[in-house]
Amino acid sequence: MKLIILKNNLLEGLTAVERSVGENVNLPILKNILLKADGNKIILTATNLELATRYLISGKIIENGEITVLHSVFMNIVRNLPAERITLENKEKQLLITAENYEAVVQGQDPREYPIIPTIQNKKEYLKIAVSVLSDALAKVVVAVQFSDIRPEISGIFFRYSNQTLTLVGTDGFRLTEKRLEANRLESTVNEASVIVPLKTANELLRILKTEEDLSVFFDPNQILFKTQNLEIISHLIDGHFPEYQAIVPKQLLNEAVLSRIEFMNAVKLTSAFAGRSNDITVKVGDNKKFLEIYCASSALGENRYRVPIKLKGDKFSAAFNWRYLLDGLKIYESEEITLGVNSGDKAVVIKNQNEANQLYVLMPIRA
Repeated sequence: MKLIILKNNLLEGLTAVERSVGENVNLPILKNILLKADGNKIILTATNLELATRYLISGKIIENGEITVLHSVFMNIVRNLPAERITLENKEKQLLITAENYEAVVQGQDPREYPIIPTIQNKKEYLKIAVSVLSDALAKVVVAVQFSDIRPEISGIFFRYSNQTLTLVGTDGFRLTEKRLEANRLESTVNEASVIVPLKTANELLRILKTEEDLSVFFDPNQILFKTQNLEIISHLIDGHFPEYQAIVPKQLLNEAVLSRIEFMNAVKLTSAFAGRSNDITVKVGDNKKFLEIYCASSALGENRYRVPIKLKGDKFSAAFNWRYLLDGLKIYESEEITLGVNSGDKAVVIKNQNEANQLYVLMPIRA
């Protein structure tokens, strides 16, 4: 193998695959990346056996071939090279790197020892969606997901395609967020499907997907593939059944307070200074129904309260929340106003906006 490549192109590829590099002590080759020149393609591949990333980079191929080398060493060399033009050559399990005023020999391994990257055979069923649309949806759903050994089925994003709508859902048992993408935002040859994508995979998509292009999604019962022109991310799926989350979403709301989203966010940030380790703040509408009061107190720190003007439909209420979870729910919206829907202090609360009707955030209170 011999090829000539620009530093920025190579660095971009090495950065794209780095989070898929493994750390398995029983399989040290997972710390490597596979570099392959094949025809008119230069491909970088990394895998940790749960997640694999392939990235196509442009360059001049003089001779086809492949080699696998330590990602950390290769990355460190490329990152610090001052030269823009790099020559890579494979000779007897060694990678020769040459540039202006620089040369290196990196010990490699037989590429045949590198793990086989799984493939999805059925390419007839797929979803196609703009990268920006999927990234926006993922960003608004991952906030409610945390890894759990006890409940692996909620350690990822639930993707469901039904009735020409793609729905993404995330929950950690304390809050839930849902984002729906209607038919005009995507293209599909799928009738119905549902899968659970690991949180790590979702975060990796958010990290890498920055281009303005379309993304194709393919899947089978065990794995999912996200593919753009230069990038492929293939991940295992979480085995299990996602909770019937619709059951916890209130069908009707007795009390609805409409208020400024930004002012509510600022009030939460300000009053949370007195939350201490408990992280809880109280939100209530009292006898004066023109204001929502955000209150936080600590015997060690003191107390404070902030009143935000509201338009109330319903009666007074009081509930306490983890202020960080409440703030997360406010951040995912973009509208100037939000609606806080409350039935009682011990029931699920809804944050919504009529201009963003395809989005929902549900939060369980700590106490009444």
